[in-house]
Amino acid sequence: MITIALSKGRQLKDFINYLDSIQLTEWSTALKSVSRELVVLIEDIRFLLVKGEDVPVYVEEGIADLGITGSDVLFEQNRTLNNLMNLPFGYCHFALASKHPQNEYPIVATKYVHYTQRYFDTIMQPVKIIALKGSVELAATIDMADAIMDIVQSGTTLRENGLSEQVRLDEINARLISNKHAYFSKYEEIQKIINVLKVN
Repeated sequence: MITIALSKGRQLKDFINYLDSIQLTEWSTALKSVSRELVVLIEDIRFLLVKGEDVPVYVEEGIADLGITGSDVLFEQNRTLNNLMNLPFGYCHFALASKHPQNEYPIVATKYVHYTQRYFDTIMQPVKIIALKGSVELAATIDMADAIMDIVQSGTTLRENGLSEQVRLDEINARLISNKHAYFSKYEEIQKIINVLKVN
């Protein structure tokens, strides 16, 4: 039995679409039929449906052998796990955004506190970070912060809130990750899943 932690929400929909595109319809059909279930069994695979930022936790702790999550989550969290492969969905990027270009951004609102701190350490600028869980755009719109650090796909949400990208940063996509111990103890089973997901 292999256990795979999946991120609920938009990334799950993207994963299901990818499964359809590679004709892995048994998996996609089972995942499409989910309403409120958090555990889905398909033959010898158990899927756990969890919040995106929790996927690496389940994998690192050994509750899940594998996980699929965005690289934004991996950038933010410093987890001990294997980053096995890129998956062709979930594309977006980190961006520093504000109303107007500035030489410095003393106050930045974000969900990505550690990533933001590392960025400002790299450019050697002091910053006060306001950690938010919800829509961070509001913080810059109402001048609670000089800028926001967030993930951007099309930029529509930024534009609708009067903001624009000032600095484009790391590219993001979905990743297949594994527990370090499970990668050796269940190597053959994990390789089968990697090979299935690599099909174009």
